[in-house]
Amino acid sequence: MTAVAEKIGVEDLAEKVFQRALDCVKLPHYTGILFLQAAVHLAKQGSDTKRQERVRALLLPFARGERDFQSNFPLYNCGGNAGALALRLGWLAEARPAVESYATWFLEKAPRDDQGLVVLPGDVQRRKLWIDAAWAVAPFACHAGVALGNARLTDDAIFQILGIVKVLKDPDCGLLHQCRGFNGAERLSEDHWSRGNGWAALALGELVQGLPKNHPRRNEVEKALVGLLISTLKFQDGEGLWHQEMTDKNAWAETSGSAMILFALGAALERGLVGNEVRPSLLRGLRGLLAYIAMDGSIHQTCIGCLCPGHGSQADYIARPHAANDPHAFGAVILALAQALACGVDSL
Repeated sequence: MTAVAEKIGVEDLAEKVFQRALDCVKLPHYTGILFLQAAVHLAKQGSDTKRQERVRALLLPFARGERDFQSNFPLYNCGGNAGALALRLGWLAEARPAVESYATWFLEKAPRDDQGLVVLPGDVQRRKLWIDAAWAVAPFACHAGVALGNARLTDDAIFQILGIVKVLKDPDCGLLHQCRGFNGAERLSEDHWSRGNGWAALALGELVQGLPKNHPRRNEVEKALVGLLISTLKFQDGEGLWHQEMTDKNAWAETSGSAMILFALGAALERGLVGNEVRPSLLRGLRGLLAYIAMDGSIHQTCIGCLCPGHGSQADYIARPHAANDPHAFGAVILALAQALACGVDSL
């Protein structure tokens, strides 16, 4: 791999990664929804309307009901987080009927446990809960709630992310386990997986950006984000990244989770939830990512699809392979770079 130049503009780098993603990411897939979410965030930076037009072109097939694919969450078919955010921003009025329809599905038909938290479809005992789902539903419900004027959706967004984090949090280190119930009804996985913590950080960061300022539970979301970030920063390595098992510095550095955490750190910094003393950590992390991004926008050392491998032990997660240009990588990295721009970081 030939890494990017020692000094590169953040916007140029984001474009390189974006163009490479078009060859590597299947849009009708949850990693495609992550990529589209990142594309919306990138289009929010600057005044170049071409990026907004690009997002519209990518999302219109979802808005028109032309993307009907099997997934754990049918709301991906309207563009998921990306479709709801684009509607909220006024970029995709055509998505309103589809977003409204899938919002109704989420409120009335999504599989939930006895506490009301979303669980894996087909789970008869309704105990299979995993942190990835927090990203899948909470930002969608937040943005759809604001766009549609439906406070029930916004409230449920907060309920989901705070509830899932509470169940999966390790009180000893403040990090999150990925899942409950995949190796026994009440058993938690033993990991502190980078992308698992990244999914939660990303969802919390998105809600901090998207919740109404006067929402009575906003402070709880902000507190949860800051608490998770404080915990993650304890395990940031010298390059500025986080490892596949975050508590083990001998595990390999993992790019997708690192990028999601950096997005959330930037969101907290932009909104003054953390002080400028964490800015060096953000910059170090962004520069650390450069070592894993090639000149053509390819991204290396990203964990492949992963849900409670083996027995859910830390060793099982560490043994999970990483790959170049895994589709989980692109949206995560673009989100981190878009948020860097929002924080005034123009070059690395």
